Amino acid sequence: MRRIALLLISVALFTTACTPREPGVEGVAATPPADQQPLREGVWRAEVDHFGRSLPFTFEVRRSAAGDFEVTYLNGPERMPVEQVIYDGGEKLELAFPSYSANLVATVRDGRLEGAILLQRRERDFRLPVTAIHGQEHRFFPEPAAEYADLGGRWEVEISVPALGFTQPAMALLTQEGASISGTMLTQVGDFRFLAGEVRGNELYLSAFDGGGTQLWLATLQPDGTLAGSFDSVTYTNAGWTARRNPDFELEDPLAVTYLKPGFDRVDFTFPDLDGNPVSLSDPRYDGKVVLVVIGGSWCPSCHDEAKFMVPFHAEHEARGLEVVYVMFEYSEDFSAVAKQLTAFRDRYAIRHPILFAGDSSRQSRGELIPALNDITAFPTTLFIDRRGKVRRIHTAFPGPATGQLHLDYQRELRSFVGMLLDEPAPDTDPVPGPVPGT
Repeated sequence: MRRIALLLISVALFTTACTPREPGVEGVAATPPADQQPLREGVWRAEVDHFGRSLPFTFEVRRSAAGDFEVTYLNGPERMPVEQVIYDGGEKLELAFPSYSANLVATVRDGRLEGAILLQRRERDFRLPVTAIHGQEHRFFPEPAAEYADLGGRWEVEISVPALGFTQPAMALLTQEGASISGTMLTQVGDFRFLAGEVRGNELYLSAFDGGGTQLWLATLQPDGTLAGSFDSVTYTNAGWTARRNPDFELEDPLAVTYLKPGFDRVDFTFPDLDGNPVSLSDPRYDGKVVLVVIGGSWCPSCHDEAKFMVPFHAEHEARGLEVVYVMFEYSEDFSAVAKQLTAFRDRYAIRHPILFAGDSSRQSRGELIPALNDITAFPTTLFIDRRGKVRRIHTAFPGPATGQLHLDYQRELRSFVGMLLDEPAPDTDPVPGPVPGT
C-alpha cells in the first residue's frame, strides 16, 4: 500500500508540474502561403551521421485536405506516419514520436534540412546529426548497380555484440527485386522491423529509421557463400554478424522459452494503472474471463506492432468475455519519469484495456515482480489465461509485419487458440481467491 501511495503522489506531482511542451517560434510573422513555405511536398532523402557512418533513409511530405503537413517515414514496404508534425510555416520543424520519447528537430530552407535525431535509451540520450535533400528518392546510391549478387531468401544468422559479451541467433528474411532488397532480422526476442537497401556487387546495404530507432546493416558475400559484416544501432554499436543461407532454419519454439515454474498453474500480481489505481488478476472484473496478459514496454518496437494488432482484436472479442492487460516494464522504476511516454503509447493506439506500470525493465526486477515465471526474456511476452484463471500458454515475442508470412501465421494461430478458450464454458461459480503456490 505504501508503494501505491507513493505512485499516486508521483502521478499528482507529474500532472501539475509536467505539461506537454507547446511548440512555438519567437519573432515569426504571419505564416507564408503554402507555395512559399520551405517544407516542400514530395520525397526527401536523409542521411544520419551514425557513429561515423552514413545511415540513409527517406521520408515523404504531404498536405492533408485540411492543409496540415503530414510526414511518413519510408522503409521498404512500410509507411510509418509521424505522430506529431510541428511546423508553423517557417524554417523550424519537429517530427515527434511521444510514444517513444523520440524527435527529429531541424531547420528547413532552400530544399535542405539540417538538424538532429534525439533518441532516449536507458543508458543515455543520443543526439545524431541529420541532413536531408528534397527530391532525392534513392536509398544508398543514386543509380542501381548493374551487377549484384542474389541475396534473397532465408538465412541463418549469428549476431555478435562484443561490448555486451553475447551472441544471438537470428533469422534473416530478405526479399530482392533487382538490386533493391528489403526484409528483417528475426530473433528469439523479436524482429528488427523493416529494413531496406540494395545489393551492389557482393556488398549488402540495409538501413532503417522509423522514428523510434536507427539500424545500419552492412555485409559482404564471401567466396564460400556466407555473409559477414557489421551492425550498428543506438542500442547495439560495433556489433558484427555472419549468415549462411538456410531455407530450413528455425528459431527455438516461442512456446517453450518462458514457462511457469513447478508448482504453479496461474499467475497473479498487483500493479498500478496509469491513474495510480491498483489492478490485480484476482479483481472481480476478470472472474470467468479469458485474459491475455501482455508483458511489454513502450520503448519496445515489437510492442508497438503488437498493440496495432491487439487493440482491434480485443474490441472484436470483448463481448464474448476477452480481457487484455498490459504489464509494462520501462526504462525507469520511477513512474513520473515514464508516465508521459506511457500515456502517449496508450493514446497512439487508442488502447482501452488497462496499462499497468510494473517498474524497471532490467531482468532482475521483472523476474522478482512476476515470480511464477522462470524468466522473461522478450518484450512482448503474452500469457494466455483461461476462464478458470489457469495459464494455458505463454508465447515469447511478437513476429511483426516485417516477417511476412510468419506474422500472418502467428495472427491465425492466436485467433484460433483464443477462440478455443472463449468457447470453453465459464465456471459454474465464481472462483474463490486462494494463495498462489510458491508465495
